[in-house]
Amino acid sequence: MKKITGILVLLFLMICSMAAAARPEFQSDVRASKWLQVKDCPIEVRDKDGLILKVQYPVFSSKDSSHAHLISSLKKESDQVRSFFDKDIRESKELAAKGNRDIRNGRWLVYVELQRDDGRVLSLLERSFHRDLAGERWGFAGLNYNARTGKKLSSLDVFKLSKEQLANTLLERLTKKYGRRVLGDNPKRMILARIKEDADMEFLPWVLTKDGVTIHFRTGDFNRGYKPLPIEISFRDEPELFHKQYMLSY
Repeated sequence: MKKITGILVLLFLMICSMAAAARPEFQSDVRASKWLQVKDCPIEVRDKDGLILKVQYPVFSSKDSSHAHLISSLKKESDQVRSFFDKDIRESKELAAKGNRDIRNGRWLVYVELQRDDGRVLSLLERSFHRDLAGERWGFAGLNYNARTGKKLSSLDVFKLSKEQLANTLLERLTKKYGRRVLGDNPKRMILARIKEDADMEFLPWVLTKDGVTIHFRTGDFNRGYKPLPIEISFRDEPELFHKQYMLSY
């Protein structure tokens, strides 16, 4: 009986060690919001040989029931990230069990930073840090919502431009700020492919601020590398480009 008990305890400890909670390596920052709360949920996946993978994703909540639509939309985003991580965790554990040591000590860490929160818009910059065999790299995504309905916003909801006009506007700003060489052979084609009418948060990494819109491109979007290539378009300087309901006092 003692032997069986000992085996059960050992199995329990092994299971716990394979998916043990850890401290978040990066902290989400939504302190400027009066209602939104974020918990960064890290998971370490281990086996007898040590760390296989560490992931981290944000979980959103609020004690303010008036923001139920927004929380529902944000929860869907968290669930999608967690679902993706669950698949990544399973595959990493399978590779580790087969003796593949190259996949160990990986990181995929996601957290958010508040960009704007008012009666019109909630906008969060989602940052991600990824480390694997290809090295270390950063990624960006924009989480943009209508504050009243919780509906995801496309860049075409915010800009008073057609898809073609918006692509030309972004390309003009990128070329002026960073030069043509860094943008590769066909940057407009890439930009056009990322602008989606049904919410382009996963494709075009843009956010709303009190001053305008910031788009977080990277060199790897056009050519190679992960160097940030942000561009900003100001409400004050170019109000004719925007729908008024997403602007503030300009």
